Amino acid sequence: MMLHNLLVALVILAARAGAADLLRLAETAEALADQGRLSEAISAYEQALAVGAGSAKILNRLAGLYLQTEQLEKGGALLRRSLAENPAQAQVCFELAKVFQVLDQPDSALVYARRAQELEPGSSGIAVMVGAIHLQAGHSALAKVAFSHALDLDPQNPEAHRFLGVYYTEGDSLAQAIAEFRRVTELLPEDLEAHNNIAFLLARRGQYPEALAAYQQAESLAKDPRLRQAVRANREAVEAVMGGKMRARYILVDTQARAAEVVAKHKAGEDFAGLAARFSKAPNAQDGGDTGFFSPGELLPDFEKAVQGLQVGQTCAPMVLPMGVVIIHRLN
Repeated sequence: MMLHNLLVALVILAARAGAADLLRLAETAEALADQGRLSEAISAYEQALAVGAGSAKILNRLAGLYLQTEQLEKGGALLRRSLAENPAQAQVCFELAKVFQVLDQPDSALVYARRAQELEPGSSGIAVMVGAIHLQAGHSALAKVAFSHALDLDPQNPEAHRFLGVYYTEGDSLAQAIAEFRRVTELLPEDLEAHNNIAFLLARRGQYPEALAAYQQAESLAKDPRLRQAVRANREAVEAVMGGKMRARYILVDTQARAAEVVAKHKAGEDFAGLAARFSKAPNAQDGGDTGFFSPGELLPDFEKAVQGLQVGQTCAPMVLPMGVVIIHRLN
């Protein structure tokens, strides 16, 4: 149907412009696109534009190919040309909002998302987009309003529940976030992301048996080997915690003065793992100072005692051990 509409548009243009090769170029471009030869398809459509093709349909098709090949600026430029040709295109406004969202330009993204919403006020999907852009821009309250509006329009919209889960996670309302992600799994039972998010949040709340079950469910859904390995690593981390194991990072330096320098950099916002890679003289420096999981009795008693005295995410003051001055950061 898309090819038919494009060809009809080009036939009309060809008749008007006297450009007999427009139809041939469109047929060639679509054949190339069907074969996955996107660069060549783009070239054929660019030739069609050069000889007079300029309808919204043609512009949208070439813009789509640009976006497919991650040429966002070119795709966005053609979508804007398409809107100049025909302003009443909600889907084009929606696509432009997504382009500016990826380019991290939320103000421009909101302009087009709101225009799409004006054209299709009953669209729950567009309302979710508006909320997502507000969330990206740090407008949390407006994001919540948009997501709630999306659910008023369609209570079964899983993306509205998903983004509400993100909203509540950012606000540290973990129970509400879990409830929203559970709603996603009710609507989309095989949604790996939602199951993984539930597991992560349960672990943050210290509900380890429930987190372990959720990670096992997520692992069973993971088809990509890399994703499966990532979920498995999280599941094993929960199992380690349940088994009484600890995990930390540490930086080993020679002097109190160097330790004070490292602590100052960490307090100023520098990542502990990055500081370990730069300053630590320990063998695990390039691993960010990661100890891996260890059970009581496996490391130096003073080191373990220091870890046990820290809250998760807390860093201790420099301490002197037989191998040098150590700064410890607890991971679990």
